[in-house]
Amino acid sequence: MRLRKSLATAVAAVALSGTALTTGLTSAGAAGNMATVTVIHGIPKVPVTVYANNNVLIANFIFGKSVGPVELAAGTYKLDIRPRGASVSTKPILTKTVTLTPGYNATVSANLTSLGKPVINAVGNPLTDPAAGNARVIVRHMAEAPGVDVYAGATTGAPLISNLKNGTGAGTEVPAGTYSISVYVHGTKTGRVLGPLSLKLDAGKTYIVYAIGSAVAKPSTLTVVSQSYQNVLPTT
Repeated sequence: MRLRKSLATAVAAVALSGTALTTGLTSAGAAGNMATVTVIHGIPKVPVTVYANNNVLIANFIFGKSVGPVELAAGTYKLDIRPRGASVSTKPILTKTVTLTPGYNATVSANLTSLGKPVINAVGNPLTDPAAGNARVIVRHMAEAPGVDVYAGATTGAPLISNLKNGTGAGTEVPAGTYSISVYVHGTKTGRVLGPLSLKLDAGKTYIVYAIGSAVAKPSTLTVVSQSYQNVLPTT
């Protein structure tokens, strides 16, 4: 269920992303002068303080957490991400001027590239429901890791998603049910990097699974964050 908040509280929830929400997003969904946003923190070992227009909005946001979805009033904000507890005079880790356009639905994240560089991503989310009896599953690769294959159940057949690379996502519809999801290094059946994860998928819903963290780190910080929703787009 969407959280309806005041502008200040809603901006605080999204501020970690620090990215322009107008890049490659899907329009419609949020009503009136609002945009709908989910935020993910995908940078390991970097708790942060988030500023918007030089005011503290989030004092302690940590890796592996998500916020949302929240409805945000359209507008432009200068967002700065600094180490946790840092003052407004401290150089930001990431910074971005954000323009929120009415009627968008997106997930924004601070995460790692395949080379381990912190970056910002903004991705539009589907606003229509899957076909009757089906669930939609989307996997987004936002981790310091090689290309991967995603399997639902046994690895004897073709992967559900093949050779998914950092900064990209792919999805499909499947019959509602419970699935065991595993992620392997592309082209292997032994290099499992995540899973098995048991996911119960309800008919009519969209599920988005994000791989975040680092497979290179010792020990690995690779993990997943997920979101789900239904009926984002009005049917009338």
